[in-house]
Amino acid sequence: MPATRSVRASARRRALAEAPVSKQLAQGVLSKQMSPTATLKNTFAVTKHSNARDGAAMKPVKAKTTSSFVATKSVLHRSTAAPQIVGRESEQIAIRKFLQATVERGRGGSMYISGNPGTGKTACLQALIKQSSVDFTSVLVNCVPLTRPGQVYAAILNALNVKAKSADSALADLEKHVFRKGHVFLVILDEVDSLLGSRQEVLYHLFELAAHPDSRLALVGIANALDLTDRFLPRLQARNCEPLLLNFNPYQVNDIVAILQSRLDSVASSMATEPLIQKAALELCARKVAATSGDLRKALDVCRQAMEAAEAEHKRKGLAQVGDKENGVAPATAASPKVTLMHIAKVLTNLNGSPTAQKLNALNFQQKLVLCAYVFLNGKATTGTPSKKSVVGTGGIAISGLFAEYCAVCKQLGMLAPVTRSEFFDLVGMMETQGVVTVDNLKAGRRGRRSTMSVSDAADDRMVRLVVDGADVRRTLTSTAALAPLL
Repeated sequence: MPATRSVRASARRRALAEAPVSKQLAQGVLSKQMSPTATLKNTFAVTKHSNARDGAAMKPVKAKTTSSFVATKSVLHRSTAAPQIVGRESEQIAIRKFLQATVERGRGGSMYISGNPGTGKTACLQALIKQSSVDFTSVLVNCVPLTRPGQVYAAILNALNVKAKSADSALADLEKHVFRKGHVFLVILDEVDSLLGSRQEVLYHLFELAAHPDSRLALVGIANALDLTDRFLPRLQARNCEPLLLNFNPYQVNDIVAILQSRLDSVASSMATEPLIQKAALELCARKVAATSGDLRKALDVCRQAMEAAEAEHKRKGLAQVGDKENGVAPATAASPKVTLMHIAKVLTNLNGSPTAQKLNALNFQQKLVLCAYVFLNGKATTGTPSKKSVVGTGGIAISGLFAEYCAVCKQLGMLAPVTRSEFFDLVGMMETQGVVTVDNLKAGRRGRRSTMSVSDAADDRMVRLVVDGADVRRTLTSTAALAPLL
């Protein structure tokens, strides 16, 4: 094997605690113990039988409607495997060709699959592995729990049920296993960008192992970044070790509707009932999700929560009918429960927050620093200690005092230098356009009139005033990790 040369790269870019949970929920490929490794066949079996366990837990005395609700909620869980892969035709073709060229023909090779979270990368891959006509060993290693990139060698061996002599010899043991005579095996490295380090030696070793002519290793790396190999592994191409690249674009409206409808139809056909979510409600959910992230997991969450709301509503109506019957009132015939546009809209509002919260969350970091300065000055006014320049009155806060407080906040934070005075005026002007603040000119004869931001105007003549709820501002600022300590 050629010696691996070091390259310059940035440090690891994500916290260890975030991705494993989302991946576990989104794809259902990790064990309940959050083990970094899992055999895909075993994983499929767990996912396949999870619905059967849910169904067995349902009591036979439950009404058919309740059973339909339970079954529908089950297929809308993130961890439930889809009955079939809907769409992604070109991606399926690319993955199928890779499997045919590697594990099915007894050759090594590598592929890198990129795409935003919730775009079906792992789900599509695992479905095609199950459909393969050739029996081969396939394992998945979640790289996020690994505290050092070099631990991935032992994790792969552990997933393959190959015992390493020691932690220091894991790489040598893996190389021996890769070049030993036998069938090709597939290793999937989920969240492979967690292995990025200072010199990328681990990733270079793995891709070089898969590219060797005598290798039995077929390697698939999965991560979000589209340009990971170009930015952090530029020498793979020069060494003729560059993996096949495949990107999963965010789901569009029609894709999300088709996937959700497929899951609902699988329940409806098995229980001889109509789908419990209206088509118009599905389309509303799909449009909102596609417009923001295209993350299928969010669409599943919205539909499942809407199902729970509709189920609770149906139960309340049932209890009311029982009360009417006991009081001698003929109960009205209960309509067939459905998840309507109203249920979906309510869930979307709760998930996305109020319009004010959305507006504040959309502000950039510098604008949030301006809000921080505003909150601080308001606090000083409450305690009766405003500075001479930071005039705080019923009309708001003088923009010159706000700028001085903003500079003090930047200095206290110690993360970045404050913008210039003219740039600060531009920031406040953008916030006025976004409906967060108003800027009033308080010159004599012009009191109460709105003014446009201009550097040439007398700064003390302009007063900045919040037009959103102060409690929403504080919640937004405290939810920003870098600003929370200041407040």
